[in-house]
Amino acid sequence: MGKNRKHSAELRLAVVKSYLGGGGINELARRFGITRSCIQKWVGHYKQGGGSSLLPQYGRDYTIEFKQQVVFAYQKQGLSLNECCFKFKIPSKSTLHVWVRQYEQFGIDGFSTARGRPRSMKNKPKIIKTYGPLTRLEQLENENLRLRAENDLLKKLDALIRQKEAAQKKKR
Repeated sequence: MGKNRKHSAELRLAVVKSYLGGGGINELARRFGITRSCIQKWVGHYKQGGGSSLLPQYGRDYTIEFKQQVVFAYQKQGLSLNECCFKFKIPSKSTLHVWVRQYEQFGIDGFSTARGRPRSMKNKPKIIKTYGPLTRLEQLENENLRLRAENDLLKKLDALIRQKEAAQKKKR
């Protein structure tokens, strides 16, 4: 079966209850086709937070203060990654491992909340929209913005054409 598949909350709960009812972890892993570490993680989360902790958690944002608190608990209190995850209700220890590495490399600044690809245009120029007639200055500002955008577009097009021509010459 697939390595990165998702398991339903019902399956997770059934596996945890089977384990707590006296089922062996190796036998449960074989029967359900789940790794032992996954079952151990589910059991730990269930013991700490009940059945609701087995529900999938997507897109959860953590504050910088929370990340710092968790990393300090890991480093200063000597808790393991699993223990920190159970205590602070973090679904994956790889998340905590990334936080520890960020803190060790960059300090508190490593916990910046910026994620993903940065925006390509930082300050998007806005065309002034007012109701009623525009003043001469507003008309000129709008025209200036349109001409700048057109000029940027033509420069980009020219650069792409030159790049394509250079690639064709290189093939020859």
